[in-house]
Amino acid sequence: MEEFRIGTCYEKKFLINTEDTALALGSGGEEVLATPRLVAWMENTAFEGVDIILPEENTTVGTRIDLKHIAASPVGMEINVRATLVTYEKRALSFEIEAWDQTEKIGEAVHQRFIVDKGRFLKKVLKKTEMNN
Repeated sequence: MEEFRIGTCYEKKFLINTEDTALALGSGGEEVLATPRLVAWMENTAFEGVDIILPEENTTVGTRIDLKHIAASPVGMEINVRATLVTYEKRALSFEIEAWDQTEKIGEAVHQRFIVDKGRFLKKVLKKTEMNN
């Protein structure tokens, strides 16, 4: 496994479609980028950035996000998300994440992910399914 380097940035671009809006997701009444979608895009950027260097048996799971959604963006705008790894201790990864539309910064977040063994993680989840049947 490659070593995680503090300060490494991961970037992705997203295009706002009607299904990404607050109106479509039920988090608001306007056709602007929904906060839940911005959260998902931020998590996705951090996830995909580190996933490429993890061994196949591992993945990361999001455990915390503290977001400020500071500006609205309309359908059709491109959103650039940058996740920067700021700490790495044992299995815990922390990121500072920023997002911009084509005119301004629209969001910032602190996000934490944990490295888990896929097999053990899924085994715990399946136990819950079995308990409820």
